[in-house]
Amino acid sequence: MKIKLRETAIKLFAPFKSALKSIGGFFSRTAHAVWQFMCRSKRFARFAYVTFPHWRKKAAEFVKNNRFTKFVARKKAKIIVPALVGASCLAVMLCASVIYTVSSDYYPEGDPSVNYGMRAFTYSTFDKSDIKRGSISLSWTDGVVNLTGGETVVRIKADVNPKTMNDTQVEWSVSDEEYAETDGDGKITAKAPGRVRIFANLVNYGVTAEAKLLIRQPVTSIILPTSTLTLYKGGSAQHINARVFPEDASDKSVEWSSKDPKIAVVDSNGTVKPVGTGMTQITATTADGGFKANCFVTVVNPSVDVSEITLQNADDMRLTAGESVNAVVTVSPSNARNKTLKWSSDDESVAAVSGTGRIRAISAGTAYITVSSVNGVSESFPVEVTAAPEDETTAEPQRRGVIYTPYNLTFPQAVSIQMAQNPPLKIWVRGGTVNASEADASEYMDPNNYCEGAYKYQFMDLSTPCGVSEDELNAYLADKGVLSGHAAAFIEAANTYGLNEIYLVVHSCLETGNGTSALSRGQEVDGVTVFNVFGIGAYDNSALSSGAARAYRENWTSVDEAIKGGAQYISESYVHSPYTRQNTLYKMLWNPENPTEHQYATDVGWAVKQAAAIGDVMAEMGIDAQAYDVPVYNGMIPPTITY
Repeated sequence: MKIKLRETAIKLFAPFKSALKSIGGFFSRTAHAVWQFMCRSKRFARFAYVTFPHWRKKAAEFVKNNRFTKFVARKKAKIIVPALVGASCLAVMLCASVIYTVSSDYYPEGDPSVNYGMRAFTYSTFDKSDIKRGSISLSWTDGVVNLTGGETVVRIKADVNPKTMNDTQVEWSVSDEEYAETDGDGKITAKAPGRVRIFANLVNYGVTAEAKLLIRQPVTSIILPTSTLTLYKGGSAQHINARVFPEDASDKSVEWSSKDPKIAVVDSNGTVKPVGTGMTQITATTADGGFKANCFVTVVNPSVDVSEITLQNADDMRLTAGESVNAVVTVSPSNARNKTLKWSSDDESVAAVSGTGRIRAISAGTAYITVSSVNGVSESFPVEVTAAPEDETTAEPQRRGVIYTPYNLTFPQAVSIQMAQNPPLKIWVRGGTVNASEADASEYMDPNNYCEGAYKYQFMDLSTPCGVSEDELNAYLADKGVLSGHAAAFIEAANTYGLNEIYLVVHSCLETGNGTSALSRGQEVDGVTVFNVFGIGAYDNSALSSGAARAYRENWTSVDEAIKGGAQYISESYVHSPYTRQNTLYKMLWNPENPTEHQYATDVGWAVKQAAAIGDVMAEMGIDAQAYDVPVYNGMIPPTITY
């Protein structure tokens, strides 16, 4: 009966035999692939080939020793027990594969605790070369740093694994040493704006980690070429070119805005377009740092050319030699398109005129001053100059209070002119001079920056003596080298040439290093020892030789002669000059009436340094200046000076 049933079953399932074989093969291959995948975990593979066979041997010994085979001998037990044991083992192995998915160390060959399965290892994860591999990770991989003071130092740390490695030496390098350098220990010195890559190499294992570093130069300031601008309704737009400092700033982008778009609008490039009449404020703001600069824009109705120029203060054109006056003119019509004026004198030996219309009387006679517009309209008027009384000194009457002298140039225009001069402006940096940047010049030229405390003395009227005594001045000069004991010469020079005696002393101390410079201690020229205590004629590139040559020509053969001769030169060429009238430290340095012309020094900080030293002496002696002359650039609000 059993045989017949079996034969019948074979006949019934014969058509499905091929299909069943294919299904069985599929499951077999799938199981094999799953097993291979699971064995990629070192912990699972070790369990399957080492630990589990060891447990199976122990289990077999336990069954044998406890006579468990009697139960196993039963027919049903022969099927159930292996099935249960296999299922349990499979579950354990699956759990192990989930729990231990991270690769870890395994027993090396030759370990006496390993009894089984080492010869069965056929997987790539069991390559013995893994023992020699290490890994290196960095504390950061994508960094940004701002340059401060020229250089900035950052640090990066390397973490080497495994910790049990014998040699963990790391070599550091950068992709471009123009931008950054490394000391070989993770210290990175950023030098210039740019992008670099930092490499940490695990020397004996060929493993390298890499980090990227962006080095930025932050923005420090912004200026506009003009603080005022006039446009005409319906006329063409005008571009404003903002200057962002420093020149190598990483992000020089600027955002533009108009306070009243109904009057004028500005696009993202700084082009201002007039819309309606009135005045508004155009603001440029740096994206980096939020620094701002403003330009006041006035939009007027379409205009015409200048048709007439009229002198308003003709009665003021009778002067005494040494006096000066500002010519006041009216340009018609009021909506003239271009009101720029040019001034000239037909006899500068009688009266000279500056580019802003300030007239200076020089000697007796009559001179004609002519003022012209760009479209050719002009007006001429006479200036009558009488000689000064013979008993007058060159010093003008003493002034009191604060006067504000206006100038036609805007502040940005004056800065631009100064930056174009040759030789260029200088600034002291770490004991030496370098070419000054436009930002440096702007800082020291702006009257609002250095106007408080002792700095206000850069606006002190140097033609006003302060009446200090000889004893007080000698006490100050006691430790000033060759200048010590020469207070009488300074006071005599100040009274003779109409100068502030404290200014003369401080100026001389600054120029001679407190009376210790080689030029002040005497130089021999053609067998004659000469002295120069104000640095007159001492040019930047040949200070000693050129300064000594000037002293030789002027016959300054003693310290007293050098003091008096230098004071005469400063008085006649600067403070009381009929051509320039540079009667303050600020004017001597910057000459706002004619920028770059006839300037005393190239150091942008010269006036401020002198002012600070004068302030110390004035405070020590308990006195204060009584007269100040403050420059006012076109469109600029001047500082308030207290005295």
